[in-house]
Amino acid sequence: MTRVRDVYLLKKSATPGSGGNPFDKHSHYVVLEKALFCRVNDLGLQKQTLLFGGDSLYQDAKTVIVNGSPPLPDKIAFVDEYDPKTEKGILYDVRMPRSHTNSVAFFIFNTKSKVG
Repeated sequence: MTRVRDVYLLKKSATPGSGGNPFDKHSHYVVLEKALFCRVNDLGLQKQTLLFGGDSLYQDAKTVIVNGSPPLPDKIAFVDEYDPKTEKGILYDVRMPRSHTNSVAFFIFNTKSKVG
């Protein structure tokens, strides 16, 4: 079942921590682009096994197709599940971006939903 959702494409950014220690860095994610009307499909365990060879399986894995030529993100978040100001919500790791004629397909997964 294909759904249409808006997503944030996020890039990891490290900022210096407090106290002046140059090795004390805190990671946070900056919105590269807000992509509208993206097609989203759920990936079941069997399809993940076929795509990734049974490497790692996740209960919450999806395919997101973004129109145009978006920048390559480190993480993806759905607009209705993530607040970029407070950085609270669900972040999805990106695996195997695939470019097509006028779109890019991202395989994403929630690392906290690992099965095997």
